[in-house]
Amino acid sequence: MPRHLLIFLITCAAAVAAAPAVLIETGEIDGAKFTLARTRIWNQRLLLLAHGYRAEDRPLVADLHPGHLAYRTLLDEGWIVAKTSYRRNGIIVADAIADLDALRAHIAKKFGAPGRVLVEGESMGGLIATLIAERDPVRDDLGRALYAGAIALGPALTLQENSAAVGTSLLPRIPLLFLANQSEISAPRAYVSAKQVPRDDPELRPVLFTVARDGHVNVNQHERLAALRALNAWLDRGHDAVPKPPTGTTYFDATVPPAPLPTQVTAHPDGRGFEARVTEISAVYGNVSLNAQPADFAALTVAPLHYLQLIVGGETYRVRYGIDFNSVKRGDWVVFPNADGFVWLARNFGDAAATAKLSVGDTLTLRRYDDPK
Repeated sequence: MPRHLLIFLITCAAAVAAAPAVLIETGEIDGAKFTLARTRIWNQRLLLLAHGYRAEDRPLVADLHPGHLAYRTLLDEGWIVAKTSYRRNGIIVADAIADLDALRAHIAKKFGAPGRVLVEGESMGGLIATLIAERDPVRDDLGRALYAGAIALGPALTLQENSAAVGTSLLPRIPLLFLANQSEISAPRAYVSAKQVPRDDPELRPVLFTVARDGHVNVNQHERLAALRALNAWLDRGHDAVPKPPTGTTYFDATVPPAPLPTQVTAHPDGRGFEARVTEISAVYGNVSLNAQPADFAALTVAPLHYLQLIVGGETYRVRYGIDFNSVKRGDWVVFPNADGFVWLARNFGDAAATAKLSVGDTLTLRRYDDPK
Protein backbone atom coordinates (compact mmCIF):
# COMPACT_ATOMS: atom_id res chain seq x y z
CA MET A 1 0.00 0.00 0.00
CA PRO A 2 1.42 3.44 -0.88
CA ARG A 3 2.64 5.19 2.30
CA HIS A 4 0.69 8.40 1.58
CA LEU A 5 -2.56 6.43 1.24
CA LEU A 6 -1.87 4.36 4.36
CA ILE A 7 -1.35 7.54 6.39
CA PHE A 8 -4.59 8.99 5.01
CA LEU A 9 -6.60 5.87 5.87
CA ILE A 10 -5.14 5.65 9.37
CA THR A 11 -5.84 9.32 10.00
CA CYS A 12 -9.46 8.99 8.89
CA ALA A 13 -10.21 5.62 10.51
CA ALA A 14 -12.91 5.63 13.16
CA ALA A 15 -12.45 3.72 16.39
CA VAL A 16 -15.28 1.23 16.76
CA ALA A 17 -15.42 -0.74 20.02
CA ALA A 18 -17.88 -3.36 18.75
CA ALA A 19 -19.67 -3.73 15.43
CA PRO A 20 -23.36 -2.93 15.91
CA ALA A 21 -26.03 -5.19 14.47
CA VAL A 22 -27.10 -4.30 10.93
CA LEU A 23 -30.81 -4.09 10.17
CA ILE A 24 -31.97 -4.75 6.59
CA GLU A 25 -35.18 -3.32 5.11
CA THR A 26 -36.60 -3.88 1.64
CA GLY A 27 -39.48 -2.43 -0.32
CA GLU A 28 -40.61 -0.99 -3.63
CA ILE A 29 -41.28 2.56 -4.83
CA ASP A 30 -42.95 3.17 -8.21
CA GLY A 31 -41.80 -0.22 -9.47
CA ALA A 32 -38.21 0.19 -8.24
CA LYS A 33 -37.12 -2.23 -5.54
CA PHE A 34 -34.90 -0.97 -2.76
CA THR A 35 -32.77 -2.34 0.05
CA LEU A 36 -31.43 -0.28 2.91
CA ALA A 37 -29.08 -1.19 5.71
CA ARG A 38 -28.77 0.65 9.01
CA THR A 39 -27.96 0.25 12.66
CA ARG A 40 -30.18 1.36 15.53
CA ILE A 41 -28.27 4.61 16.03
CA TRP A 42 -28.28 6.90 12.97
CA ASN A 43 -25.72 9.67 12.57
CA GLN A 44 -28.03 11.46 10.07
CA ARG A 45 -25.82 10.51 7.12
CA LEU A 46 -26.95 8.53 4.07
CA LEU A 47 -25.14 6.87 1.17
CA LEU A 48 -27.22 6.05 -1.92
CA LEU A 49 -25.82 3.56 -4.45
CA ALA A 50 -26.47 3.84 -8.20
CA HIS A 51 -25.73 0.60 -10.06
CA GLY A 52 -24.49 0.24 -13.63
CA TYR A 53 -26.09 -1.08 -16.80
CA ARG A 54 -28.04 -4.34 -16.52
CA ALA A 55 -29.50 -6.28 -19.42
CA GLU A 56 -33.25 -5.93 -19.84
CA ASP A 57 -33.83 -9.66 -19.37
CA ARG A 58 -32.25 -9.74 -15.91
CA PRO A 59 -34.30 -9.47 -12.70
CA LEU A 60 -34.81 -6.17 -10.91
CA VAL A 61 -32.60 -6.49 -7.83
CA ALA A 62 -31.45 -3.99 -5.21
CA ASP A 63 -28.37 -6.10 -4.44
CA LEU A 64 -26.87 -4.36 -1.44
CA HIS A 65 -23.93 -6.06 0.31
CA PRO A 66 -23.66 -4.51 3.79
CA GLY A 67 -20.84 -6.87 4.73
CA HIS A 68 -18.46 -5.33 2.20
CA LEU A 69 -15.72 -3.38 3.95
CA ALA A 70 -16.53 0.12 2.66
CA TYR A 71 -20.22 -0.11 3.50
CA ARG A 72 -19.77 -2.03 6.75
CA THR A 73 -17.39 0.70 7.92
CA LEU A 74 -19.99 3.40 7.27
CA LEU A 75 -22.71 1.31 8.91
CA ASP A 76 -20.55 0.88 12.01
CA GLU A 77 -20.28 4.66 12.16
CA GLY A 78 -24.07 5.08 12.02
CA TRP A 79 -24.71 5.73 8.32
CA ILE A 80 -27.67 4.38 6.37
CA VAL A 81 -26.61 2.73 3.10
CA ALA A 82 -29.34 2.18 0.51
CA LYS A 83 -29.68 0.96 -3.07
CA THR A 84 -32.40 0.99 -5.71
CA SER A 85 -32.89 -1.45 -8.57
CA TYR A 86 -34.37 1.39 -10.69
CA ARG A 87 -37.81 0.81 -12.15
CA ARG A 88 -36.41 -1.12 -15.13
CA ASN A 89 -33.16 -2.46 -16.54
CA GLY A 90 -31.39 -1.35 -19.68
CA ILE A 91 -30.00 2.09 -20.38
CA ILE A 92 -31.86 4.21 -17.85
CA VAL A 93 -30.66 7.62 -16.69
CA ALA A 94 -33.44 10.16 -16.15
CA ASP A 95 -35.78 7.64 -14.51
CA ALA A 96 -32.90 6.24 -12.45
CA ILE A 97 -32.26 9.71 -11.02
CA ALA A 98 -35.96 9.96 -10.19
CA ASP A 99 -35.79 6.57 -8.44
CA LEU A 100 -32.81 7.71 -6.34
CA ASP A 101 -34.67 10.91 -5.44
CA ALA A 102 -37.70 8.85 -4.45
CA LEU A 103 -35.62 6.54 -2.26
CA ARG A 104 -34.01 9.53 -0.56
CA ALA A 105 -37.46 11.03 0.07
CA HIS A 106 -38.73 7.73 1.48
CA ILE A 107 -35.82 7.51 3.94
CA ALA A 108 -36.25 11.15 4.98
CA LYS A 109 -39.96 10.61 5.62
CA LYS A 110 -39.43 7.43 7.62
CA PHE A 111 -36.32 8.29 9.63
CA GLY A 112 -36.11 12.07 9.48
CA ALA A 113 -34.20 14.49 7.26
CA PRO A 114 -30.58 13.39 6.74
CA GLY A 115 -27.88 15.92 7.42
CA ARG A 116 -25.61 14.63 4.64
CA VAL A 117 -26.44 12.53 1.58
CA LEU A 118 -23.79 11.13 -0.76
CA VAL A 119 -24.43 9.25 -3.98
CA GLU A 120 -21.96 6.65 -5.26
CA GLY A 121 -22.41 5.25 -8.75
CA GLU A 122 -20.44 2.90 -10.96
CA SER A 123 -20.33 2.70 -14.78
CA MET A 124 -23.76 3.96 -15.91
CA GLY A 125 -24.36 4.75 -12.25
CA GLY A 126 -21.21 6.88 -12.37
CA LEU A 127 -22.80 8.97 -15.10
CA ILE A 128 -25.96 9.21 -12.99
CA ALA A 129 -23.93 10.39 -9.98
CA THR A 130 -22.20 12.96 -12.19
CA LEU A 131 -25.50 14.32 -13.50
CA ILE A 132 -26.85 14.58 -9.95
CA ALA A 133 -23.73 16.56 -9.03
CA GLU A 134 -24.38 18.91 -11.97
CA ARG A 135 -28.00 19.68 -11.10
CA ASP A 136 -28.97 23.00 -9.60
CA PRO A 137 -28.98 22.20 -5.89
CA VAL A 138 -32.44 21.28 -4.62
CA ARG A 139 -32.97 21.89 -0.91
CA ASP A 140 -35.16 20.24 1.68
CA ASP A 141 -37.51 21.98 4.10
CA LEU A 142 -34.55 22.77 6.39
CA GLY A 143 -32.63 24.44 3.56
CA ARG A 144 -30.12 21.62 3.20
CA ALA A 145 -29.06 20.37 -0.24
CA LEU A 146 -30.61 17.01 -1.16
CA TYR A 147 -27.13 15.75 -2.08
CA ALA A 148 -23.88 16.95 -0.53
CA GLY A 149 -21.41 15.12 -2.77
CA ALA A 150 -20.97 12.40 -5.38
CA ILE A 151 -18.50 9.65 -6.25
CA ALA A 152 -18.37 8.28 -9.81
CA LEU A 153 -16.53 4.97 -10.29
CA GLY A 154 -15.49 4.12 -13.85
CA PRO A 155 -18.22 6.48 -15.11
CA ALA A 156 -19.76 5.84 -18.54
CA LEU A 157 -19.72 9.55 -19.37
CA THR A 158 -20.38 9.00 -23.09
CA LEU A 159 -23.36 6.68 -22.67
CA GLN A 160 -26.39 7.27 -24.90
CA GLU A 161 -30.02 7.02 -23.84
CA ASN A 162 -32.72 6.81 -26.52
CA SER A 163 -30.00 6.93 -29.22
CA ALA A 164 -28.82 10.34 -28.04
CA ALA A 165 -25.82 11.24 -25.91
CA VAL A 166 -26.94 12.17 -22.42
CA GLY A 167 -24.35 14.91 -22.13
CA THR A 168 -22.72 16.48 -19.11
CA SER A 169 -22.31 20.19 -18.45
CA LEU A 170 -18.84 19.82 -16.88
CA LEU A 171 -20.11 22.14 -14.14
CA PRO A 172 -20.58 20.27 -10.87
CA ARG A 173 -22.57 22.15 -8.24
CA ILE A 174 -21.46 19.90 -5.38
CA PRO A 175 -18.15 18.12 -4.70
CA LEU A 176 -17.59 15.39 -7.31
CA LEU A 177 -14.86 12.76 -7.08
CA PHE A 178 -14.00 10.27 -9.84
CA LEU A 179 -12.32 6.92 -9.15
CA ALA A 180 -11.12 5.15 -12.29
CA ASN A 181 -8.88 2.28 -13.33
CA GLN A 182 -5.78 3.16 -15.34
CA SER A 183 -7.28 1.61 -18.48
CA GLU A 184 -10.33 3.89 -18.46
CA ILE A 185 -9.25 7.25 -17.10
CA SER A 186 -9.56 9.18 -20.37
CA ALA A 187 -13.17 10.34 -19.88
CA PRO A 188 -12.89 11.45 -16.22
CA ARG A 189 -9.48 12.97 -16.94
CA ALA A 190 -11.01 15.05 -19.73
CA TYR A 191 -13.81 16.07 -17.37
CA VAL A 192 -11.60 17.29 -14.51
CA SER A 193 -9.25 19.14 -16.86
CA ALA A 194 -11.96 20.77 -19.01
CA LYS A 195 -11.72 24.55 -19.24
CA GLN A 196 -15.49 24.83 -18.77
CA VAL A 197 -15.12 23.80 -15.14
CA PRO A 198 -15.31 27.01 -13.11
CA ARG A 199 -11.95 27.96 -11.65
CA ASP A 200 -13.31 30.86 -9.59
CA ASP A 201 -14.72 28.44 -6.99
CA PRO A 202 -11.87 26.15 -5.94
CA GLU A 203 -14.19 24.18 -3.68
CA LEU A 204 -16.02 22.78 -6.70
CA ARG A 205 -13.05 21.63 -8.76
CA PRO A 206 -13.75 17.94 -9.47
CA VAL A 207 -11.12 15.44 -8.36
CA LEU A 208 -9.78 12.29 -10.04
CA PHE A 209 -8.36 9.35 -8.11
CA THR A 210 -6.72 6.62 -10.18
CA VAL A 211 -6.21 2.90 -9.57
CA ALA A 212 -3.12 1.28 -11.11
CA ARG A 213 -5.05 -1.74 -12.34
CA ASP A 214 -6.78 -2.48 -15.63
CA GLY A 215 -10.47 -3.27 -15.93
CA HIS A 216 -13.88 -1.66 -15.66
CA VAL A 217 -14.80 -0.56 -12.13
CA ASN A 218 -12.13 -3.03 -11.02
CA VAL A 219 -11.60 -1.42 -7.63
CA ASN A 220 -11.51 -3.04 -4.22
CA GLN A 221 -13.19 -2.19 -0.94
CA HIS A 222 -10.18 -0.33 0.49
CA GLU A 223 -10.10 1.89 -2.61
CA ARG A 224 -13.84 2.58 -2.38
CA LEU A 225 -13.45 3.46 1.28
CA ALA A 226 -10.54 5.80 0.52
CA ALA A 227 -12.74 7.66 -1.99
CA LEU A 228 -15.58 7.93 0.54
CA ARG A 229 -13.18 9.17 3.22
CA ALA A 230 -11.74 11.74 0.84
CA LEU A 231 -15.17 13.08 -0.15
CA ASN A 232 -16.22 13.39 3.49
CA ALA A 233 -12.95 15.15 4.32
CA TRP A 234 -13.65 17.56 1.44
CA LEU A 235 -17.11 18.31 2.84
CA ASP A 236 -15.85 18.63 6.42
CA ARG A 237 -12.70 20.68 5.89
CA GLY A 238 -12.67 21.95 2.33
CA HIS A 239 -11.03 21.00 -0.95
CA ASP A 240 -7.53 21.21 0.53
CA ALA A 241 -8.33 18.23 2.77
CA VAL A 242 -8.50 15.89 -0.24
CA PRO A 243 -5.30 13.83 -0.61
CA LYS A 244 -2.98 15.37 -3.17
CA PRO A 245 -0.85 13.52 -5.71
CA PRO A 246 2.86 13.34 -4.93
CA THR A 247 5.14 15.88 -6.57
CA GLY A 248 5.65 15.10 -10.24
CA THR A 249 2.36 13.26 -10.66
CA THR A 250 -0.99 14.52 -11.89
CA TYR A 251 -3.64 12.50 -10.08
CA PHE A 252 -3.83 10.87 -6.68
CA ASP A 253 -3.02 7.16 -6.80
CA ALA A 254 -5.63 5.43 -4.61
CA THR A 255 -4.37 1.93 -5.38
CA VAL A 256 -4.39 -0.49 -2.44
CA PRO A 257 -2.92 -3.85 -3.55
CA PRO A 258 -4.73 -6.69 -1.78
CA ALA A 259 -2.60 -8.32 0.89
CA PRO A 260 -2.15 -12.09 0.42
CA LEU A 261 -3.87 -14.09 3.13
CA PRO A 262 -3.22 -17.63 4.39
CA THR A 263 -4.87 -20.08 2.03
CA GLN A 264 -8.55 -20.75 2.70
CA VAL A 265 -8.96 -23.68 0.31
CA THR A 266 -8.48 -27.38 1.09
CA ALA A 267 -5.65 -28.74 -1.05
CA HIS A 268 -5.84 -32.24 -2.48
CA PRO A 269 -3.10 -34.64 -1.29
CA ASP A 270 -1.77 -35.07 -4.84
CA GLY A 271 -1.24 -31.30 -5.23
CA ARG A 272 -3.36 -31.20 -8.40
CA GLY A 273 -6.49 -29.53 -7.07
CA PHE A 274 -8.37 -28.02 -4.15
CA GLU A 275 -11.81 -27.56 -2.65
CA ALA A 276 -13.07 -23.95 -2.59
CA ARG A 277 -16.12 -22.38 -0.96
CA VAL A 278 -18.70 -20.03 -2.49
CA THR A 279 -18.64 -16.76 -0.52
CA GLU A 280 -20.96 -14.59 -2.61
CA ILE A 281 -23.19 -14.76 -5.69
CA SER A 282 -24.18 -11.86 -7.90
CA ALA A 283 -27.98 -11.72 -7.78
CA VAL A 284 -28.11 -10.15 -11.23
CA TYR A 285 -25.71 -12.19 -13.35
CA GLY A 286 -24.96 -15.26 -11.24
CA ASN A 287 -21.22 -14.63 -10.97
CA VAL A 288 -19.70 -16.61 -8.09
CA SER A 289 -17.08 -15.34 -5.64
CA LEU A 290 -14.77 -18.04 -4.23
CA ASN A 291 -12.44 -18.04 -1.24
CA ALA A 292 -9.57 -19.09 -3.54
CA GLN A 293 -6.65 -16.72 -4.17
CA PRO A 294 -4.19 -16.46 -7.08
CA ALA A 295 -1.53 -18.20 -4.96
CA ASP A 296 -3.77 -21.26 -4.76
CA PHE A 297 -3.72 -21.54 -8.56
CA ALA A 298 0.04 -20.97 -8.67
CA ALA A 299 0.42 -23.88 -6.24
CA LEU A 300 -1.28 -26.08 -8.87
CA THR A 301 1.18 -24.76 -11.50
CA VAL A 302 -1.81 -23.31 -13.35
CA ALA A 303 -0.78 -20.11 -15.12
CA PRO A 304 -3.07 -17.43 -16.56
CA LEU A 305 -4.98 -18.66 -19.66
CA HIS A 306 -4.55 -22.32 -18.67
CA TYR A 307 -7.58 -24.56 -18.14
CA LEU A 308 -8.93 -26.44 -15.12
CA GLN A 309 -11.72 -28.86 -14.34
CA LEU A 310 -14.60 -27.49 -12.30
CA ILE A 311 -16.39 -30.36 -10.54
CA VAL A 312 -19.66 -29.64 -8.77
CA GLY A 313 -22.86 -31.60 -8.25
CA GLY A 314 -21.56 -34.57 -10.23
CA GLU A 315 -20.91 -32.40 -13.31
CA THR A 316 -17.56 -31.38 -14.77
CA TYR A 317 -16.97 -28.12 -16.65
CA ARG A 318 -13.90 -26.83 -18.48
CA VAL A 319 -12.85 -23.50 -16.95
CA ARG A 320 -10.17 -21.11 -18.09
CA TYR A 321 -8.02 -19.30 -15.54
CA GLY A 322 -8.21 -15.91 -17.16
CA ILE A 323 -7.79 -12.19 -16.68
CA ASP A 324 -11.40 -11.04 -16.95
CA PHE A 325 -14.75 -12.04 -18.47
CA ASN A 326 -13.37 -11.53 -21.97
CA SER A 327 -10.71 -14.22 -21.53
CA VAL A 328 -13.22 -16.69 -22.98
CA LYS A 329 -15.79 -16.64 -25.74
CA ARG A 330 -19.49 -16.15 -25.11
CA GLY A 331 -21.00 -18.85 -22.90
CA ASP A 332 -17.68 -20.35 -21.75
CA TRP A 333 -16.49 -20.64 -18.16
CA VAL A 334 -13.78 -18.45 -16.66
CA VAL A 335 -12.22 -17.91 -13.23
CA PHE A 336 -10.13 -14.79 -12.63
CA PRO A 337 -8.68 -12.68 -9.80
CA ASN A 338 -10.71 -9.77 -8.49
CA ALA A 339 -9.48 -6.50 -7.00
CA ASP A 340 -9.96 -7.76 -3.42
CA GLY A 341 -7.45 -10.59 -3.84
CA PHE A 342 -9.84 -13.52 -4.35
CA VAL A 343 -11.44 -14.85 -7.57
CA TRP A 344 -14.68 -14.76 -9.51
CA LEU A 345 -16.08 -17.85 -11.22
CA ALA A 346 -18.33 -16.90 -14.12
CA ARG A 347 -19.67 -17.66 -17.56
CA ASN A 348 -19.22 -15.00 -20.19
CA PHE A 349 -22.81 -13.88 -20.91
CA GLY A 350 -24.12 -16.77 -18.83
CA ASP A 351 -25.28 -17.51 -15.29
CA ALA A 352 -22.64 -19.60 -13.53
CA ALA A 353 -24.56 -20.04 -10.28
CA ALA A 354 -27.73 -21.21 -12.02
CA THR A 355 -25.87 -23.54 -14.38
CA ALA A 356 -23.98 -25.30 -11.59
CA LYS A 357 -26.83 -24.91 -9.04
CA LEU A 358 -24.53 -23.12 -6.60
CA SER A 359 -25.48 -21.29 -3.42
CA VAL A 360 -23.44 -19.31 -0.89
CA GLY A 361 -21.60 -21.74 1.38
CA ASP A 362 -21.41 -24.54 -1.20
CA THR A 363 -18.11 -26.28 -1.88
CA LEU A 364 -16.73 -27.06 -5.33
CA THR A 365 -13.61 -28.67 -6.77
CA LEU A 366 -11.02 -27.18 -9.10
CA ARG A 367 -8.36 -29.51 -10.57
CA ARG A 368 -5.74 -28.99 -13.22
CA TYR A 369 -5.58 -31.08 -16.37
CA ASP A 370 -2.50 -33.15 -17.22
CA ASP A 371 -1.91 -30.57 -19.93
CA PRO A 372 -3.65 -27.38 -18.65
CA LYS A 373 -3.02 -25.58 -21.93
